[in-house]
Amino acid sequence: MHLFISRPVAPHSPLSLFARQRGYALTALSLLAFEGLPFALPDDPWPEWLFFYSKRGVRFFFARLSDLRQALPSSLRLAAIGPATAHAIRTAGHTVDFIGTGQPDATARAFRQIARGQRVCFVRAEQSRQSVQQLVADALEVIDLVVYRNSIRKEVTPPPAQLLIFTSPLNAEAWYQQRPPRPDQLVIAIGPTTARKLHELGIEQVHVAPSPSEHVIVELLQQLT
Repeated sequence: MHLFISRPVAPHSPLSLFARQRGYALTALSLLAFEGLPFALPDDPWPEWLFFYSKRGVRFFFARLSDLRQALPSSLRLAAIGPATAHAIRTAGHTVDFIGTGQPDATARAFRQIARGQRVCFVRAEQSRQSVQQLVADALEVIDLVVYRNSIRKEVTPPPAQLLIFTSPLNAEAWYQQRPPRPDQLVIAIGPTTARKLHELGIEQVHVAPSPSEHVIVELLQQLT
């Protein structure tokens, strides 16, 4: 049995341990390439919030900030869509003032209550579906900031696998550009946005992990296999 997940995992992570315990081969590989894009920082006065959709957005934003030798205003508050993104912000040396669940709907509901009526800069990828900002646009002033681009890696061919875990819509698209669906495959999407993309690609049965946490993914795998 071969298990594929479209992101790297650590050798002793919960998913790696699960695969070893079950005797599964594991391929943990992003099918995407990431490229920072030039961007201008928000004009003065800065918004009240920066909202980050991903840890890569954090990396590219703060790399640009460092290149410009500019510091963030002390009054600026930082928000993360979920715990992994919050960890990236802290690793960059900053405090996180809001942490979402990782799921757009629940995160948008909670963030709307905190940031209502304020100016929020959403830091995102060029291909982002802008899920949270669309859900809160009626309650606050949205500033859009594209800091990187993700694209499908043409040089990577994913191995055949029976258990598929997709972490983003574009990773799912990348897989099915090279591998046709098979009836013996179990397909898991992390979050409803990725699940919708899989349905668009013609995958009828998709199991949705409610969180990107590896513990949650392993619990779902244990239920399904």
